[in-house]
Amino acid sequence: MTKQISVAAQGVWAWILQRITAVLLLFLLGTHLAVLHYVDENLTITFVGVAARMKSVLYMLVDGGLLTFGLYHALNGLRTVLFDFGFGEGGRRAITYILLVVGVVFLLWGFYALAAFLR
Repeated sequence: MTKQISVAAQGVWAWILQRITAVLLLFLLGTHLAVLHYVDENLTITFVGVAARMKSVLYMLVDGGLLTFGLYHALNGLRTVLFDFGFGEGGRRAITYILLVVGVVFLLWGFYALAAFLR
């Protein structure tokens, strides 16, 4: 009985975090677009200029947040879709762990790419 409750609790928390990340993604995407929209129109966009802006803490927080919350939101959505195929408890656990590893690898890879701008 307790195992069923913990599985149900995991599903509830995944559902709640899916909604929270959706709101955070909308906020961060709006912030990202607003900041980029108000760049001087006459300014030519170059790699050096983008690299200079990426050294800002605000840009790192927004882009890091988009990466983190976007990855969670996407992989949890994929997990939910895969669960709809009717896998048993072992299959669901395997899917969860595989997507967790994939998420951590892509998160580290993304932060490695963002960190390149801090040099």
